[in-house]
Amino acid sequence: MVIRQTRRGFLCGALSLLAAPRLHAGEPRRLVTLEWLATEIALLLGEHPVGVADLDGYRRWVSVDNDGLAGAVDVGGRQQPSMEALNRLRPDLILSSTLRHRALEQRLSEVAPTKLLDDEPQDGDLLTAVYTATKAAGEALGRSEAADALLADFDTKLADIATDIAGSKLGGQAVIVAQPLPGVPRLRIFTSNSAVMQIFVRAGFTAALDLPAEPFGFSTIGLEGLAALDGKSKLILLAEEAPAELENSALWPMLPVVVSGGVVPVGLPSWPFGGPASLLGLATNTIAKMQA
Repeated sequence: MVIRQTRRGFLCGALSLLAAPRLHAGEPRRLVTLEWLATEIALLLGEHPVGVADLDGYRRWVSVDNDGLAGAVDVGGRQQPSMEALNRLRPDLILSSTLRHRALEQRLSEVAPTKLLDDEPQDGDLLTAVYTATKAAGEALGRSEAADALLADFDTKLADIATDIAGSKLGGQAVIVAQPLPGVPRLRIFTSNSAVMQIFVRAGFTAALDLPAEPFGFSTIGLEGLAALDGKSKLILLAEEAPAELENSALWPMLPVVVSGGVVPVGLPSWPFGGPASLLGLATNTIAKMQA
């Protein structure tokens, strides 16, 4: 996979490294992460943040290395963290998201050097963005070699999954990945440029619907949109079970994918916007459910 770097991205990265904290040897870093992707990557690189935005949500939805957050403090919501909580923690570095906090970057930088991971790529390739974010976090944390090793391991494990799938009855299986929306009989459907859909394609599945790329990697459809799925497709549902809003609809039991038993609820954690561990975990858990 080729990772493109613009001149602007290079300059921003260089400036963030110049602003990075200078820690004394052996001194633990006081890292705060304000987006779940940043939290996951930091933990995978061996860092234990002292502050995390929406900590309970991370433990429920992402659940990667929760033990590494035993001493972490919740610093408020991911969209609007508490500046008071951040100041109390006196962090050495804040790691967050371009999508979430571009507008807050100046304020955050007044608390501590801040690195925003680019999770809003211009080309819309959200899997490449995971690679880019992992490398950028590695540079900001002084763990570039660990970041490269993490991504190499990710590629190896994904290739192993693809080999296993190719030799099984699941090879070429048509799938669609969906997340129920609370309170309405609608679904968030992940498009071809999403990280999660690209992972399933690389693992040896095919896309059940030809959906155009979307800026955030998903579109929203009603049950009528699922009528295009035939009885041979699998609907991977990122939930414990089909919610009542779907099951109580008169159309739901008539859908070919439902009639054929093609709905696969994968349960939690199942975070489709995460990093290497989240994506691999989602893929392996789904395959296990489909093979059961």
